[in-house]
Amino acid sequence: MAAPGKNKSESLLQELIAVAGRMNIEVRTEKLLREVGYHARSGRCRLKEQDLIIIDRDSPLADQVEFLATELEETGSQKAF
Repeated sequence: MAAPGKNKSESLLQELIAVAGRMNIEVRTEKLLREVGYHARSGRCRLKEQDLIIIDRDSPLADQVEFLATELEETGSQKAF
């Protein structure tokens, strides 16, 4: 059985992904490749006129939620100007 905190974090992540969709931002959770001397991490980019946020699915769920919330907050702040 999954821990209650994990279910809450998963729900929050899904809610944030839905918010991103309404902001016309695609969110992908993907396994980021790692090699010796190279540290991949979640990030944001623009691909063919589409804003894209890629989240490392192997990072802790709380970190995924925090990263996405921060990215969406920064986007909202930028669009306010």
